[in-house]
Amino acid sequence: GGNKVARNLDGNKFDVRLVSPSNHFLFTSFLPATAVGTLEFRAVQEPVRTNPNLSQYYQAKATRLYPKEKKVVCTDIFKEKEFELEYDFLIIAAGCKTNTFRTPGVDEREGIEVFFLKHLYHARQIRSRMLECFERAAMPARVKPGEVPTAESAAKRQEEIDRLLSFVVVGGGPTNCEFATELKDFLTKDVARWYPDLVDRVKVTIVEAGPKILGMFSEHLIEYYLAGLQRKEVDVRVNTLLAKVEIRTASL
Repeated sequence: GGNKVARNLDGNKFDVRLVSPSNHFLFTSFLPATAVGTLEFRAVQEPVRTNPNLSQYYQAKATRLYPKEKKVVCTDIFKEKEFELEYDFLIIAAGCKTNTFRTPGVDEREGIEVFFLKHLYHARQIRSRMLECFERAAMPARVKPGEVPTAESAAKRQEEIDRLLSFVVVGGGPTNCEFATELKDFLTKDVARWYPDLVDRVKVTIVEAGPKILGMFSEHLIEYYLAGLQRKEVDVRVNTLLAKVEIRTASL
């Protein structure tokens, strides 16, 4: 919204100044494709400074507002130094943040095992983490010098591989369903060539707290998409809540 307004304002009539911690406009609907490499990151973003009507851009966060004085206090994202901007007209387009519903472990494990999908760096993190999981799964079992592998250690290694190659998508909305589809296609088409011995071990699960995925769409469309997910062997679990996230497990 803020990007659209800034581009539509006449730069000859207004001194248009934009404050945002992100220096690009993001086509969010394409993020699932960037996470698996179908699209490159540069294809889904538009730099803020390409706006011909913009007189000034500040990569910062607006932290305080003084309506009487018509001033807004901002903090730059690099050195966290504050500065003030005066205005005649103020447009607030704050966007939104992912609601974690205070699920234990989600905030604590973010960027490690837990990843959101709202920004470019989220998609980069997901792509990097997926490749890391496959590389770790492809490693031989760790055996100490002089130690003979046992059936128990071999079983534990197989359990670890299954854990590394299990991907859980929480939420059955449009973005998550699209991401699960993109992920499954990526795993069966690209990863199958790179890790042929591991591709059959991969598991993709969608967890939805409500009674159905894509709840805002028609029943016909839901049934059609669900059938497609089932053909791709994506495990869809409805009426299922994410209870907590721990270091190696997600409790449902």
